Amino acid sequence: MIKSRFNTEIPLYLTIATVFSFLLSLFLLQIFAGLLVILYLFEKFEDKKKGFDFFGLAFLVFIIVRIISIIFSEFPSVSAESIYKDMLFYLGFYALNFYLKVFDEKKYTIIINSFAAAAVLITLIGAIRFNLGAVERAQTFSSGYTTFSAYLLTGLGVQLFLFDDTKSKRSILIWMAGTAVILYGIIISLGRTNIAIAGLMFLIFIIIRKLKIRYAVIVILLTAVLSVISFSANTLLVSQRIGTPLQLSDRDIIYKGAKEILFDHPLLGFGPRTFPQIFPDSLKSQLSDTGIGSWHNDFLQIYFESGLLGEIIFLILLTMPFIISIKYLRKDYINKNILLGALFSIGGLILSAVTSVFINSPVLSVVFAFLFAIVARENKIFNSLKKSTV
Repeated sequence: MIKSRFNTEIPLYLTIATVFSFLLSLFLLQIFAGLLVILYLFEKFEDKKKGFDFFGLAFLVFIIVRIISIIFSEFPSVSAESIYKDMLFYLGFYALNFYLKVFDEKKYTIIINSFAAAAVLITLIGAIRFNLGAVERAQTFSSGYTTFSAYLLTGLGVQLFLFDDTKSKRSILIWMAGTAVILYGIIISLGRTNIAIAGLMFLIFIIIRKLKIRYAVIVILLTAVLSVISFSANTLLVSQRIGTPLQLSDRDIIYKGAKEILFDHPLLGFGPRTFPQIFPDSLKSQLSDTGIGSWHNDFLQIYFESGLLGEIIFLILLTMPFIISIKYLRKDYINKNILLGALFSIGGLILSAVTSVFINSPVLSVVFAFLFAIVARENKIFNSLKKSTV
């Protein structure tokens, strides 16, 4: 067993606070996650060693590659910012990876439920701001609409698999309401790609869980009603989005720039956070948003920042949860739904990464670390159960 030298109530409350602060407040996220990291650093080495696994090793390799790309960066002073900007992402994963394995099933379930509940809360905050006309697209106070909708995709994945048709009618009603609210939040963020991803996630869930049609219809109708009410109160940007369905938000220009420098630094890249420095000057005047600071695509982002080496490790990191989970998705065990929810969430984040960036996001990167740690815990639990039955 992996144990903490501290009363487990302390890391439990810090983890819950971290989960609720993801999009509530970046300042609070840094405080709570930072305290969790400090707590982890003071844990016994023997216990931390027990919590270290193949997931931790893969994450460490990714960190090393990113550090190498900083060292060999074409713009070292710019790339060096990644050392402190990504610190919470890197150390946060190891803290979460450790404590999720320390918690018993009851505490662990509370954390998972908290993550889904936080997504509903964040949706309501974004919806209120959107309905009042404070923003053109739903978002919170601490993030933009892109981060908002990508985060809700991860909340949706976990929320979907909290469903259990053996529950009471009351809990099923709560599940339907929560699911509809999160879907509604993604819709009023007006991100076409993420709306499509959310629809796909819901459809796949219906098929693999054989969800009763009446439950699916209720969720869809409730989502539609909430969306219509909001759109009637805030019509300007909705009309613009409908009128220009093929608008690429400068992505066509960004991809032209990527093509021009694709083979300039293929091995180690140009260094982290160097988009403004390396994007071709000849195309900058064509960008409608002169403040763009990323490639709007995580796969391009990693390639240009850390080269082929970084891209390969990044792809391994993204696919590893699915490849490793295959062996125990075929089995029945206590946390199978939690695992499926985490995989759905990671899958949604990966698909959204085609048109946005999460790896350099101070929020979404930590969300990914949290989901990655969930899969790592399930792998540890499953292997422990397997050994105990041998």
